[in-house]
Amino acid sequence: MKELSRAEKLAVERHRGQLSQERGCEVTEDEALCDWMANHSAKWRQERHARMLAMEREEILRHKWIESEKGNRDVGAEAVFDWIRKYAALWRKWFEDEYDGHEA
Repeated sequence: MKELSRAEKLAVERHRGQLSQERGCEVTEDEALCDWMANHSAKWRQERHARMLAMEREEILRHKWIESEKGNRDVGAEAVFDWIRKYAALWRKWFEDEYDGHEA
């Protein structure tokens, strides 16, 4: 099995806490991981991917608005491609490495 991402590890740890509370006893990391993989990981990954796409779209639209304001015109797709060239890789790395879906 591939190594879990930081976000997946956090999700498994939260799941472990929930399982422990539901069962009224401490659940091991392995038990929580097995249950999460069997019953929750696919939905979690699908929802995370959808959240990532929505957040990315917001960032692109924000960039488009800023660039349009600077240029005093609607820059349209030009700004979209600009964001992709300049920021997409870094933003996705941030999302994968840092964003856990539980903002403070």
